[in-house]
Amino acid sequence: MMDVTSLDEYIKGFRFEERKLNAHPIVKIYIENQIQKLQILIEELSYEDFWISIPLVLGIDSKLVLLQELLSFREDFGFTEEEVLKIVEQDYLYYNKELCGYQLNDITRHSIIFKIK
Repeated sequence: MMDVTSLDEYIKGFRFEERKLNAHPIVKIYIENQIQKLQILIEELSYEDFWISIPLVLGIDSKLVLLQELLSFREDFGFTEEEVLKIVEQDYLYYNKELCGYQLNDITRHSIIFKIK
């Protein structure tokens, strides 16, 4: 895993398999839309709206990371692109919670990482 020190490096992590993405045009468009939303949020980030914007940034990150994971399983389980994106949109809110070892019905610690939108 590479250290991320810029938005460009972060984005490259989700575009690393361009050939694979070209085979999944719906997913490619989804990723591009999420990256565009992320760029706008970061460009407009200010002290006044930090606590509103950061949960949105974390939500986009969760969507992209979850999508990356699901794409590796897509062919194994026979999911369509649309089905994968539906799973992402339903589950991204809980991704960090599960990643940190919590069950869906568990109460989490007080942390911004669990307050994604």
